[in-house]
This record gives sequence, C-alpha cells and structure tokens, in this order.
Amino acid sequence: MQEQDLDAVFHVQTQAYVPQMVESMVLLRERLQVAANCCWVACDALGAGAYLMSYPSVSGKISRLGESFWVAAMPDTLYLHDVAVGQRLAGKGIGVALIQQALQYARQQGWRHVGLVSVQDTLAFWQKQGFSVCEGPPPGQEVALQTYSGVAYYCERKLDFPD
Repeated sequence: MQEQDLDAVFHVQTQAYVPQMVESMVLLRERLQVAANCCWVACDALGAGAYLMSYPSVSGKISRLGESFWVAAMPDTLYLHDVAVGQRLAGKGIGVALIQQALQYARQQGWRHVGLVSVQDTLAFWQKQGFSVCEGPPPGQEVALQTYSGVAYYCERKLDFPD
C-alpha cells in the first residue's frame, strides 16, 4: 500500500463496513506510516479495490477501533486490523489472496500467530481461513473488544513452519 492508495482504501472501507466502523483518513494515513510493510492493496485497472492493514503485535492484544496501531517491540503476532474488498472486486478471491500474503509475511518474520477481531457476521469466513475464536477476550482486553459495533470475536491462527 502506498500513500496514493488511501483515497481508494477509504472508499472501499465505506463499502465494506457499517458507518459506525468507518475509520478516518487521518488514522488510515497514520497506520500506513507506522506499519507500511504490513499493509497491502489489490488493484485492477481502476486502482485499489481491496486492502489489508495489519501491524506487528503480540498474541492476545486487541486493537481498539478508531485508535492508532500499537507496534510491539518484540512481536510474535501479525494483527490483521482491517481486511476489506470493494464491490467491484467482490467474489473473486481477492480477500483470501490478501490474507495469504499476510500469512506469508508473518511466517517470513518468524511470528507464531496471526490475530484479528471478526465483525459483521464474518466469523465463518475467518474459520475457513484457519482462525479460531479465543474463548472470552484475553485478560485486560474486554474494553478493546467492546469498541467494535455489534458482535465481535477475537480470533487467532497459529502459524505452522515447514521443516
């Protein structure tokens, strides 16, 4: 993801999320600056039509909606904060491809986990991608989970490494 993609990223976000969960352009720009290596877009001839924003974190740490990324000094987890596919790229496997890119990146870093918050009835999708719901929010993370609109689940996927 590049700075010039942010207008399109914001537009995709407005298509994918309920209004209460749309985060500001200022916050998107800040997140890109903090974790550019962990943010990707999928483009067609019209530009970015899907994206994934993530950052280095620790297992069990939940990112609050609408707040800055907290990049861990000693990460063991790639936190997928936001994965969204716009209408024109929907149904083409783009979201799964972005997730595979993120998993590959996390493995290259030697991180053991990928975490996320599942919202808007996406739990079955995430389970198909190998994520499991962590029973109850991790200690001290209940308030962060409550910042999301509607039902939200903290999920993780443990990464396997080839021998």
